[in-house]
Amino acid sequence: MKKLPLALTISASLLISACGDEGELVGTPTTPNYEPYIQQSLAQPTKLAFTLQGSNADVPFPTFALMNQTDGTLELPTGGDDSLSNPIAAMGQMDGWSTTSPISVKFGAPLTLSPDPSSVTIIKLTEGLTSASPAPESVLTYGTDFVLSTTGNSLVIALLKALEPSSEYIIAVNDKLLDINGEAVGTSQGYAALKSSSKTYTEGTLASAQKVVQGTEQLIAAGTSNTVNTTNIVYSTWFSTQSVGQTLFATKSMIAATLLPEYSPSDIWKGVANPNNVAIDSLGQMTFGVPEDYAQALASDSNFISYINTEDARNKLIGVYANAGTVTVTKGSVKLPYYLETDANWNSQPFESGSPSLAVINSIISDDDEKANFVAQLVAKGIDPSAFESDPSSQLPKLMGTTFTKLDGSRYDEERIITRYAPVPAVKSLPDVNFLLFTPTLGSISGLVIYQHGITSAKENAYAFAKNFTDAGLALIAIDAPIHGERSLDAQRSANVSVLAYMNLSVLPVARDNIRQSMLDLMTLRYAISANQAAGALASTPLATLPNTTTTQPSFLGHSLGGVLGVPAVAQANAKMGNTADSMFGFSRAAFVNSGGQIANLLFGSGFYGPYITHNIALQGSTGYGSYASANCSGISEAQCLTDFESTSSSNLPALLAENLQFIYATQTVVDTADPYTNADTLIAEGTPVYMAQVKDDGTVPNNVLSAKYVTSSPMAGTEPLATKFRLEVFDSSKGSGSSTSPFVRFRDIGKHSTFISVQDTDNLSDLAYHAEMQSEVVSFLATGSSAISDANSVLE
Repeated sequence: MKKLPLALTISASLLISACGDEGELVGTPTTPNYEPYIQQSLAQPTKLAFTLQGSNADVPFPTFALMNQTDGTLELPTGGDDSLSNPIAAMGQMDGWSTTSPISVKFGAPLTLSPDPSSVTIIKLTEGLTSASPAPESVLTYGTDFVLSTTGNSLVIALLKALEPSSEYIIAVNDKLLDINGEAVGTSQGYAALKSSSKTYTEGTLASAQKVVQGTEQLIAAGTSNTVNTTNIVYSTWFSTQSVGQTLFATKSMIAATLLPEYSPSDIWKGVANPNNVAIDSLGQMTFGVPEDYAQALASDSNFISYINTEDARNKLIGVYANAGTVTVTKGSVKLPYYLETDANWNSQPFESGSPSLAVINSIISDDDEKANFVAQLVAKGIDPSAFESDPSSQLPKLMGTTFTKLDGSRYDEERIITRYAPVPAVKSLPDVNFLLFTPTLGSISGLVIYQHGITSAKENAYAFAKNFTDAGLALIAIDAPIHGERSLDAQRSANVSVLAYMNLSVLPVARDNIRQSMLDLMTLRYAISANQAAGALASTPLATLPNTTTTQPSFLGHSLGGVLGVPAVAQANAKMGNTADSMFGFSRAAFVNSGGQIANLLFGSGFYGPYITHNIALQGSTGYGSYASANCSGISEAQCLTDFESTSSSNLPALLAENLQFIYATQTVVDTADPYTNADTLIAEGTPVYMAQVKDDGTVPNNVLSAKYVTSSPMAGTEPLATKFRLEVFDSSKGSGSSTSPFVRFRDIGKHSTFISVQDTDNLSDLAYHAEMQSEVVSFLATGSSAISDANSVLE
């Protein structure tokens, strides 16, 4: 594993609760302690909204000032509500700021509608400001990396590309930014105290803050060759971006470590990493039931009716199955580690780290006596102190499950938050996760496809299309996502009953970990197939003729949510560990159908989910919607209720949008680490071939989110931005038929979101040709690596 950076950060108390030299932070704008150019800036009619102290403290974020110096997580003022149901507190579970969310800087009055592109500078640094020698690495380009806009009193910096994860950035706003009257904006009293060189703070939190602010401004000037002079800067800050995919990669690495003779799963998931004493050594074990012919299997599969469709639909599928005896269905199970809770706290407790945070350790052992105490405990646990000091992350298998105590008897890292410094979750159970396996009845198998269904669906929807794959010599295996289908916790705690059971809007870190659990399931299933094959456990199963999966690696297919889960899962499965286990996790190629990235903005931009989520957020908000809905919306849809509410006052929609934007910022910050858009870079770097498809104006997963009602324009959200990031070859009606190893196929709107799974217009069969073409394209891509695309039936947009 890569060495984990342990850069020092500065806590929120640095600015929010600074208690020394307060007299310099208040007073008249023309206080003589400041340089003339600062006094001039303070005299401007429109000034930066930047308050350091008191109940009205207001510091723009992202910023170094709102990070915890002990554990490296965000630390935002929560108003006393530290429960994870508070979205602001939920952001405190992250080890840095979002790489995709917009940046907003507030001022005291309305701003120009056309901000000068040169009024903002963003620079990526080689390392953080508290490191030995930070230097500008690259200057972001306006129009390529970001754009500017204003809304009322706020300057909005919208990113066009994701920032790099686990990286350091500085940003500055200068006085080329004008207010609505054409006057240059000015700085604030609080920022001036840190910017000014008229007084140097030598101790306390203000000293640290001043060094960072002045250092940031000097680096801005250096990075722009003094095009932006420090005297013109009215606001600047330094911030660290969060890690992306670390938990997926590190957990994979721990599973891979169990292949070494010195580690079994129980040697890694032990102690506090296995609080329920789960018998973890059977991790990945697969059990196969009795193979059945397709028609017999479907006829007896009650899950199809419970989670997918009606008995009539089932009978029609059986009737369409003309060539009896060509598809074999085998039901079985695989033991997959479950890192979430299943009891009363199933929807309130996110992953807990299985190891102490390296950031916390680093902070504690800065004291010499504590370091000696820590070293003694390392030795007692059989961990080489020299190896730990040179590369602490290499000792993660031994650190898993351990606890350390300080000299006062208190335990290191009581919170056990999952971060890049403690990335692997503790295991809570090892359930037998049921799978469906479809194989050709006759002949050998040329390859295997791992399939993941969409949200509120189940693995049994594969009955609708699996024959297309087996006819091409492919086997297809499918499992339910957590809290779906047979993996529902009970009759009520099921995404098939309420999508909110999985899409947990109340506790965002649990929503994030529901999707991370789903991704880890797919990665571990992939590993289990190779592990069982190597152990000879597939020899007497329908997969007996499956080629060696370490050389002929399986491919992946995800529809809707399945693709959202699949991009990070395949990316981190394919990310190299540098050992022989890499071949047991790798995927050969992947198809993502009607999927997209930047999850929070995608959902709010969805024609279906946007109103549904807005409704649920607004019920608890301050717009008055809750009481309106209670009085007026019985028996009507969420979308209609919202529309009616908006019609009662022109201020209602802007108020709903304002609440949404706050929630979206928090949500995207929490899910960024597991987002398809952010993880796509890893998939690109590994050179994994990708197929994508969309239907025009998809009402579930939007093509893009540039003009949605309940979220502002989001250039990274939806299907098209993800396809663009993958640099796929676009196929539409102007391109016509052809073949491609990296296609993005755009279908007309007669096709629907789930047309890929099955024909949606069961009366007129208007989307039958679309279903057939989608299936044909994906099958050819996954079977051969090249997709044969045809517009013979005018199905392309």
